[in-house]
Amino acid sequence: MNHFSPQSTLGAVLSVPQARALLQHGIPWLTDLQVAVEHPEFPIGGLLGITLGWDNPARAELLAELAELEDPTVLPVRRAARPLAAPTLEQQARARLSAPVSARCYEPVEVTVTIPGAGALLRAVEIAGSVTLTATLVDVDAADVESAGPGADTGDTTGGSRIRTSVRVFYRRGDELAARFLPEVSGHWRLRVDGIAAVAPLEAEVDVHPAGIGEHGPVRVVAGHFAHADGLPFTPLGTTAYAWIHQGADMRRRTLETLASSGFNKLRMCIFPKHYDYNHADPESVPFRSAGPGEREWDWDAFDADFFDRLEQCVRELGHLGIIADLILFHPYDRWGFAEMTPDVDDAYLRHVVRRLAAFPNVWWSMANEYELLTTKRLSDWDRLGRIVVEEDPVGHPIGVHNIFEPFDASADWVSHVSFQGGGYEMGRKVDELRNRFGKPVVIDEYGYEGNLEHEWGNLTAEEELRRFWEGIIRGAGMTHGETYFHEEGIWWAHGGVLRGESWKRIAFLRRLIQEAPRGRLLPAPPGLGMKTAVDGDGYLLTFFGGAQPCRTTVTVPAGRTGAIDVIDTWNMTVEQVASGVSGEVEVPLPSRPWMAVRVRCD
Repeated sequence: MNHFSPQSTLGAVLSVPQARALLQHGIPWLTDLQVAVEHPEFPIGGLLGITLGWDNPARAELLAELAELEDPTVLPVRRAARPLAAPTLEQQARARLSAPVSARCYEPVEVTVTIPGAGALLRAVEIAGSVTLTATLVDVDAADVESAGPGADTGDTTGGSRIRTSVRVFYRRGDELAARFLPEVSGHWRLRVDGIAAVAPLEAEVDVHPAGIGEHGPVRVVAGHFAHADGLPFTPLGTTAYAWIHQGADMRRRTLETLASSGFNKLRMCIFPKHYDYNHADPESVPFRSAGPGEREWDWDAFDADFFDRLEQCVRELGHLGIIADLILFHPYDRWGFAEMTPDVDDAYLRHVVRRLAAFPNVWWSMANEYELLTTKRLSDWDRLGRIVVEEDPVGHPIGVHNIFEPFDASADWVSHVSFQGGGYEMGRKVDELRNRFGKPVVIDEYGYEGNLEHEWGNLTAEEELRRFWEGIIRGAGMTHGETYFHEEGIWWAHGGVLRGESWKRIAFLRRLIQEAPRGRLLPAPPGLGMKTAVDGDGYLLTFFGGAQPCRTTVTVPAGRTGAIDVIDTWNMTVEQVASGVSGEVEVPLPSRPWMAVRVRCD
């Protein structure tokens, strides 16, 4: 029996007379609210939090009373596992493996297994999860073992095989299975695929050369900060184009052209199509193959290879631009049935996506956009799904869970960082609060969008968009920009295409400032220097004044050091050195206009 929980929908609660009576007695005006009328799919816990306050005892009392009643929402059940057959003797004899003879570090190595005539069988092989590709690096130095990545088994370091990683295969199309792994150490690798019923292990070899110029490998959390595999610091400076992969080829091309000159290094994007305001068009294709004429009729056992080919190509193109694909795995804005899949379909979909894409170095996992609105999932489901991602991803890409009301519990061991919606005018304080609460890196993935939509979240000025971005960065967070100017050709936040605003140009300028810092990473200043100052080591300070417009300020060059002082106009994107070789306290004149910053660089 399932009882009401904070994740139960308002519609479900109102459908039960006793539950409706509890709401009408405790909050008689609740059902008259526009949000309640227009969004019966909202979770009752979040709606009560908004209307009553998250810490209001009345909210806790109502939820406790509702928990005594049965939720009529029928949770999906798992389907029975299907029996697997073995290939025929003829098919076994014709099985073959294809692999490249050479590759480079930080580039996916793809292996294909073809068994002619065995397509139907191979579709079932992926679900069983018993077929693996094992890649083994031989004759490697101990120093290389240390840089092998989190998913590598370094084994015996006295001789023989030194680094080994295993990944599971996925079914691609026709008679093909495929698997990919990401080498992070150069050398001679031996590849072995086994686990296919009645088929002898298949083997190949590949020589992996050092990484190409400018290739730094996947981003991970190291010592509480984001960094590439080669140690290069990474600050998330992202943007949002939720449904860009579901647009036509010309719009996708224009999106990539825009990103190429944007300065962004992360793109927040959905895998499933999105149904929401200004975004109601049907997608070209979706992750599952159609099973009928209706828009909710899918073959839940068959992934659409053409869709995944397009998704992979988009991820590759982003990688060529040095941009991480922050892939949103689930979201609630749906009319096709993907937000209500059964747990076994959720699991199979997730394993397929991670097996396909984990070997791409420019991937992050966002478990959900606004996870609380996926009301068929409980916290235990998110824990199960997050652990599936970890299990299937030997590379160890970052994993976050994006909220709408309150932050997801990022203390879970499988969550790498805080992915948060909110912050607003108190951005810096919110970043500090989240970092202190969870002890992990913070990325503000949604804080309002520059634009002119009627929605409050979609009509920030460019100046306010930039101010929030800067204040988050100064406090050591990663930030994700968005733009929502209405245009008949499409809105960047949904469709991609062309950026029409002004804040993105200034964010690119900020990225340049970060890269010019000694170590390429800004951290919150220690106590005493204020919330609007960031540091990079003990000889670099950057102070942002936001909307204030002082005529002067005083900076302190660290004791025993001399340095240069720059006045930075973050809006007009100029840097003016106003002093050099100075020490101690220095008075710095300012132009009495907003959006200024001051930088101290010690010799």
